[in-house]
Amino acid sequence: MKGEIRASLSAVAAVAMLVGCASKEPVSSTSADASARGETSAEYQRLADNANEQRVCRKQTPLGTRVPTVVCVTQAELKAQHERTGEVMHDLQTNAPTHQAIPDRPPPPPNPSPRP
Repeated sequence: MKGEIRASLSAVAAVAMLVGCASKEPVSSTSADASARGETSAEYQRLADNANEQRVCRKQTPLGTRVPTVVCVTQAELKAQHERTGEVMHDLQTNAPTHQAIPDRPPPPPNPSPRP
């Protein structure tokens, strides 16, 4: 009797496993992979856009004052400033005269004569 119960339980378990596997639809891995890649690509693009919008803040002391102020610019603005600075430096180097005469110094004032 124990053998019959054991065989019946094994048969029921096997049938349940077969029915469970047969009832599920096959998942299309290509559509899941494509949507995952699309989401990942969109996330990377969002992060790249945010990186350009992030602000960089630093303390600067303007000329003529001793009070520092905080200046904040975005990464894109900072990059544009660096490019403009490079262009100005290049223009100065290419358009500057190669040799400038340094004016002679005026003679020093005469020493006062010692008093007797």
